[in-house]
Amino acid sequence: MHADGNPLRSGLESLAEVGHACCLIADHSPRNGAPRVPLHRLSSAMSTAASTSNAVRSLAPGIVLLARVGYAAKGIVYLVIGVLAARLAAGSGGEATDQRGALRVLGDGPAGALVLLVLGAGLLGYMTWRLVSAVTDAERRGDDPTSIVVRLGHAIRGIAYGLLGVQALRASSGAVRGSSRGERAESATARLFELPFGTMLVYLAALGFLGYAGYQLYRASSEKKVRRHLDLAEAGPTQARWIVRIGQFGIAARAVVFALLGLFLVRAARQHDSTEAGGLSDSLLAVAQAPYGRIALGVVALGLVSYGVYELATARYRHMRVT
Repeated sequence: MHADGNPLRSGLESLAEVGHACCLIADHSPRNGAPRVPLHRLSSAMSTAASTSNAVRSLAPGIVLLARVGYAAKGIVYLVIGVLAARLAAGSGGEATDQRGALRVLGDGPAGALVLLVLGAGLLGYMTWRLVSAVTDAERRGDDPTSIVVRLGHAIRGIAYGLLGVQALRASSGAVRGSSRGERAESATARLFELPFGTMLVYLAALGFLGYAGYQLYRASSEKKVRRHLDLAEAGPTQARWIVRIGQFGIAARAVVFALLGLFLVRAARQHDSTEAGGLSDSLLAVAQAPYGRIALGVVALGLVSYGVYELATARYRHMRVT
């Protein structure tokens, strides 16, 4: 296996070869009465691993650049969702939509195909960075079980936005757009119900959304966590303070949306009815139908706009590495 193929796969296979060679050396050491196995396999595997690491390092600047574009793409998408929701709350048009609906709006605007092309490439870059950094532990979280779960969560989030990037690229070429997020949520929930212990799986999915929402609220309450990974020295103290405050508000608003997604799944599991599941647009509509709904929707919409601004700031100031 050489490093001119898939760098990650080559690296993992190289590590496996190193481990295998070490086991052979231990098994055939002189204390077991057998001659040593030649070290050329171990040396070759270590050399391949080093070459793979060098290849990843050489690609790192490009991956980081695309990841920054991806963060900016996320910010733009949430800005569109938030502005449309704010207009709906104000009674001046607008709509409750999700990420794919935001892509549709952007695609219908000036130079829509080019905008979608750039956003799609950026979101795929964000996915690549998330996957590579999760494998290499670029953020130095460690290998304990909790850290591995966090790294896995980051990888899954990267894949989710990568799929959104694929949708953006398809839309930029005029491909047929997919169903709404609410319809996709219903379809996914229906598939879960068809599996053994399907109701329990839906409850677990709901618990995942609710847990993530709770963590986001906790994160929003901590200035330190909102600043984490951001190098705000260049921003200056006043701008840095506003970035953090805007980020706290935006993260909290997004947590409300995820909590509602979890509650939809709880209701679907309780009634064994996949049509009770919903997406982001359904969450916004649920907020609008609550007491003082227009005010509540306006606050959440402003929060989503704030989250979009925070993501744009993250694209500029986040400390990013690949290895």
